Amino acid sequence: MRKIVVFILTGSLVGMVSQTVSAHGIWIANRVDQKQIVLGEGPLDNGYKSENVKQINAYTSDWSAISIPQKAHSNYVTVEPTDKTSVVTVVFDYGYWTKNSQGKYVNLPMDKVAGATNGTHAIKYSVNYLTSVNQPKVIDNIPLQIVPKVDPTKLKRGDNLPITVYKDGKPLANTPVIIDVVSNLDKTTKTDDKGEASITIPNQGLNIIGVEIGFPIKDSKLATQDKFFTTLTFTLMPEED
Repeated sequence: MRKIVVFILTGSLVGMVSQTVSAHGIWIANRVDQKQIVLGEGPLDNGYKSENVKQINAYTSDWSAISIPQKAHSNYVTVEPTDKTSVVTVVFDYGYWTKNSQGKYVNLPMDKVAGATNGTHAIKYSVNYLTSVNQPKVIDNIPLQIVPKVDPTKLKRGDNLPITVYKDGKPLANTPVIIDVVSNLDKTTKTDDKGEASITIPNQGLNIIGVEIGFPIKDSKLATQDKFFTTLTFTLMPEED
C-alpha cells in the first residue's frame, strides 16, 4: 500500500490530494523464451483475462507501424515481435475495483457492491523499447506516457535519462515518477513545471519507470476515480567480454 497522486480537475489541473491504494502497472518482459505482457506491482505479478488487453501496437525504428502477433493464454498474453520491431505499446483496462464493507477491494463497479462509497476504474498503459529507435517521440494513442529525450536502449546503468511526462499531449508538472517499478516502488523523483525529470538508470537489465495518477469522477455510479498507471520499459543487456 502506498500513496498516489490524485489530481482535482476543474477545467485544468488546479490541485491535488494523495490517496493510499494498491497499484499495478503493466510491461513486456521475457518469460520462458517468450515476451509476455506482465501485470505487476513490485516483485509480484498477477494473472489476468486476455480481454483486459485492449490494444497492442508496434513500430519500427523510424516509427512506421508494423503488425505484431499476439497470443492469449489461460491468464496472460504474449506478443511475437520480429527483428524489425523496435517499440511495442499496450493499452490495458483492469476494470472496476470497489472497496466493500470489509475494507477489501473487489473487481466490481460500485453499483454492484452494497454500501460502497469508494471505487476505482483502473487503466494502464505501457511503452516498451525493445530495440533502438532513430529518435524517441510522443505516441498519439497513449494518453499518459513517459517520453525519453534520448534512446534509452543506448545508455548504461548509472547514466542519466531525461524524460517528459505527458497527459493528453500536454506536459504533466509536479508529478512523482517511480524510478524502478519492480525493485524500488518507494523511490521517486518529481517532474518540474515543464513536466520534465532526469532518471538515473538503475539496472543493467530490465528497467521499468512508472507514473501513477488518479482523477476524481463526479456523478458516477460506477467509480469515484479513474486511476492511470503508465510505464516506460527498456532492457540494457550486459556487455560481452
